[in-house]
Amino acid sequence: MRKRVLKIAAVVLVIAALAGIIARINSVSLALALGGYKGDAVVIEEGINHDPDPVRWRVLLAEKEGVRRLAIMEQGFLGFWGLPKAADSLDGEYEGLEYIGVYSMPAYGFQYGYDPFDMSDTMTHTENWKFAPVHIGRSDWFYHGINAEYTVTVPEDALPVDSTIQIYQEGPEYVLHLCQYCKGDGSFDGGFEDIYRALLESGCIKTE
Repeated sequence: MRKRVLKIAAVVLVIAALAGIIARINSVSLALALGGYKGDAVVIEEGINHDPDPVRWRVLLAEKEGVRRLAIMEQGFLGFWGLPKAADSLDGEYEGLEYIGVYSMPAYGFQYGYDPFDMSDTMTHTENWKFAPVHIGRSDWFYHGINAEYTVTVPEDALPVDSTIQIYQEGPEYVLHLCQYCKGDGSFDGGFEDIYRALLESGCIKTE
């Protein structure tokens, strides 16, 4: 009798373990469905924030209530993904756009450096970085719109200092991923206003 109970318990544990593995593998789809999102999601970017413990995040586009929305998810306990958080809407001259901001710190013990004798405004990585260790923060901004007229192209002179930009576009829909870096206790320069104004002036996008 005892052996039979142990066998049943072992089978139950195996089934539970398998169910947990399957749920973990499909946790992104499950979280999206529980959050009211449908269809296949388009992953725009993912990264890890070390503040203080490493947390993996993922920004994506997924359909909700008949329209595609920008959302962010974080990976939590035992590798399961949490429910997506919808982007915030902008108003005024940016009405119709939605955005998500993610600030990331580097992993503990991993620092970068810049030359303290360099007079330029931008960060300069040197071989002698140990003489001037400083952490470099990263800020990721995602702007989602559906008012593109042509292929979205951002002029280089419209970018703020120490920034890069990536563009996802499908017809009139697009996501601008503005990635900015900041050394030490400095501040991020922003700059989305200049980028958006340049896109309007070039005719890449139109006002709603």
